[in-house]
Amino acid sequence: MTDRTGVLFALRDDPTLVARAEALGYESAWAAEGQGKTAFGKLERWAVRTEEIGLATGIVNVFSRSPATLAAATATLDEHSNGRAILGLGVAHPGVVETFHGVPFERPLARMHEYVELVRRYLRGDATEFEGEFFTPERTSFWEAFEPVRDEVPIYNGALGPGNVRLTGQVADGWLPNLYPRPQFEEALEWLETGATRAGRDVADVDVAMYVLTAVHDDPAEARRAAAEHVSYYLRDVPGYYDRAAEQAGFTADVDAARAAPTTEAGARELSDEFLDLVALVGTPDETRERLAELREMGVDLPIVRAPGGVDREWVARTLEVFAP
Repeated sequence: MTDRTGVLFALRDDPTLVARAEALGYESAWAAEGQGKTAFGKLERWAVRTEEIGLATGIVNVFSRSPATLAAATATLDEHSNGRAILGLGVAHPGVVETFHGVPFERPLARMHEYVELVRRYLRGDATEFEGEFFTPERTSFWEAFEPVRDEVPIYNGALGPGNVRLTGQVADGWLPNLYPRPQFEEALEWLETGATRAGRDVADVDVAMYVLTAVHDDPAEARRAAAEHVSYYLRDVPGYYDRAAEQAGFTADVDAARAAPTTEAGARELSDEFLDLVALVGTPDETRERLAELREMGVDLPIVRAPGGVDREWVARTLEVFAP
């Protein structure tokens, strides 16, 4: 059987590249959403240019849309793509939720739990009353008038911390770790199993779909620079998340040096090769393909490869060719 592989296009909106990913055999294409274009808008455009590849939000947060709005957008995408929608959710972080959307970042895990339950209810046409902590929709005929293509759409959670990973094991179809150091990932698989056990589920039924940062270049120095700047950005601009996972894996010195540097570029130069090799695949095509195989052996069911942020279209296209299933 062909190895499952997905691709994250992050903020890039290029239907031609998505069509190329489909032709190369990628299982799914993931559209990120932070600032600018919506993930659903991009995916709707991609649906017109493709026929088989899964179309996933990667990710949309649970603060800026209501559960009903998320369910409606997902059902619409699913209909327009003939049943190819995948819903990747996340709690995001205060930088996005509070400073961009202007919404208090409060009780994120409880909110995630409620969103997943409500989105599932809407998609299967369950119009009964629901009394939640954040939303209390009354019985209504509005949703009964909509007939989704599928009454179940896969829901993935972009979790990082222990509580959120355990919640993923309880309620989600898949887990989307990002920039997870290898040692910390192994421990997180235990958190995932704990959550699944709490809900009486088999952890094997939770799809581990890791975002895999790749930097493939014939020039090792250029590959390292691109990957390191990507990681430096996340350590510096999203405090309390990616830095915490790195610290727990024993790389506090790298985190401190990157955050103390005056710029992202300077912070990238402070990252050790040892740390970078634990959060990214950096090197030649043969080297990175070999290391991707190691991730699969470690427990990643669906690696979702991505090029470093800020690189040109040619680099993204090269990434597609190198990791084609």
